[in-house]
Amino acid sequence: MIFRDADEAREHIAKLREQAGARLAAAQGAAARMTALRPSAWSPRREVRVELDASGLLQAVEFAEWAPQEPPASLGRALLKAHDLALREWQRQMDEIADEEYADQPEILAATKKAARDGMPARVLAEQDED
Repeated sequence: MIFRDADEAREHIAKLREQAGARLAAAQGAAARMTALRPSAWSPRREVRVELDASGLLQAVEFAEWAPQEPPASLGRALLKAHDLALREWQRQMDEIADEEYADQPEILAATKKAARDGMPARVLAEQDED
């Protein structure tokens, strides 16, 4: 880029600084919100509830009072389903944060959503595609 004079160059630099500041503020806001995520979900029959941390890893498991009466295989399936539902909620929240924080930065918005989706297990993505 060629500038006509020093004032034009200064104006351009000031605009670049302003844009960089806006990107920094958006990134800091998104990071703060994303690190605070604690999505959770119950299994369809509500025998087990899971809570994930901000990275989508399992943090807590809670069983209904009556759950121990269920066969272990049934509880295992319920746990997996609750985990999958919580992961879907994690991705929904990540997408929502990206949409809000990066609305005017389409390249960062797309990259953030892609990163969240790429980290999802194939079985969860397959279920989402079926919906």
